[in-house]
Amino acid sequence: MRRNWQKVLFIGSVLMMVLSLMVPCQPAWAAEKKDDKAVLDEVLDIMKEKGQINEEKYQELKARAKKEGAGKILAGFEGWTPYIKSADGQHKIEFHGRIHYDMRAYEEGSRNLDGNRSNVSATRSDLLTNFRLRRARLGVDATFFKYLDFKVEGDFGEQGTPFILTDGYGELNYWKELRLRGGQFKVPFSFEELTSSRFIDFVERSVVNNLVPARDVGAMVHGSLFGGMLEYGAGIFNGTGQNNFETNDSKDFAGRLLVRPFQLLGVPALQKLHVAGHFTHGDQDVTPAPSPAPNNSFQGRTDGRFVFFSRIPTRGDRTRYGGEVVYAFGPFGLYGEYVKTEEERNLGPNNSNLGDLEGQGWYVAGTFFVTGEEKVHGKAPKVKPANPRTGDFGALEAVARYAQLDFDSDGALPGPSPSGGGKAGANKVDALTVGFNWYLSPNVRLMFNWVQNWFENDRMTPITGEDTSWEIFTRLALWF
Repeated sequence: MRRNWQKVLFIGSVLMMVLSLMVPCQPAWAAEKKDDKAVLDEVLDIMKEKGQINEEKYQELKARAKKEGAGKILAGFEGWTPYIKSADGQHKIEFHGRIHYDMRAYEEGSRNLDGNRSNVSATRSDLLTNFRLRRARLGVDATFFKYLDFKVEGDFGEQGTPFILTDGYGELNYWKELRLRGGQFKVPFSFEELTSSRFIDFVERSVVNNLVPARDVGAMVHGSLFGGMLEYGAGIFNGTGQNNFETNDSKDFAGRLLVRPFQLLGVPALQKLHVAGHFTHGDQDVTPAPSPAPNNSFQGRTDGRFVFFSRIPTRGDRTRYGGEVVYAFGPFGLYGEYVKTEEERNLGPNNSNLGDLEGQGWYVAGTFFVTGEEKVHGKAPKVKPANPRTGDFGALEAVARYAQLDFDSDGALPGPSPSGGGKAGANKVDALTVGFNWYLSPNVRLMFNWVQNWFENDRMTPITGEDTSWEIFTRLALWF
């Protein structure tokens, strides 16, 4: 059954790409009407200004129009997004989806580490060049009574199950300065993670993302102040991650503050600059009877999912913090992040400390639209659909990123030491990624990435005797 799903989705992806090349995007029939009620209001305003109706008649006609439209339902497309909404604008349901069809290739001889976290064994499993359905998501965004939002989204992709819930939450948004959200959603942490996978600049997020929380179950207040110059988010979460049950009474606290220091100055070159900081903290003790059981730490893996640092048992406080700087002007984009984590390992006799596990990472990324489109982070560029008959070929964006991720501890770690001597079990990777994004339309993108990895511990690498390896990725991405 799962293979049939993948075949259907792949064939659908190819057809959507072909259609995007052959047929220019047409404005939705509903968009042409621009809402009959809005047009009627404009007509009534003109009649009033010309003295054809007095104020009393004007108000009467507006009230009647509002009453008549209250029970009507409108349906159509905004771009590629289908929707249903009430004529009075109080209720709206949008349907969204995305398909990411990938290819991954590895340097010849690349293999996973063995059970001892080493590359010495000759029986290690191969890292296979493969095609995969990375994501296949369908979701619904709904608004009721203008101020009550809901989002439900699921993934049919490579999660190992026929369906897995990604987002499922409700939000009260009466004030943009103070919104309340509850359910399963992304923890307010990291520009890279909070950017939708529809619009990330690379096939995969950087290795730094190994340290970053993604979705969790909890509640959050967030909002925007001073005309968007300041954004904040603060919440409490289970701390167990996406679709996982809570294991203890302790919770994770998370906070994020974003500032656009030049938002109100009206200087175009500085409008898209922001800086942000974020943190999470929680106690990860798990104590089911009759004896305490540990959690597992973060792991380290490359963009191609080679695990160079496996999870280890942890118990105690877990703290994460980091910061980001993001900038764009014209066709250029530039951004970077730093993240650090500290996980206690109170695993010795009487919960004595074995030495905290520390992970820290950073990256710097740059993008440039060769075809001149404006860069807006978190959005697709404004581009005419590719059509050779009209001389339109979409938008081409060059991308590059350098990232580093390091795992270390003052205490002993499981795993071998480097051949030249050094701390056992510790490892670090530096990763250079270069590539391009080709937007065939505002909703179709072809991506290519080449990644070169350098490892600190040559006994915890994909190729025995080598401390480097490369990976190649391609993606066909479609969304609505």
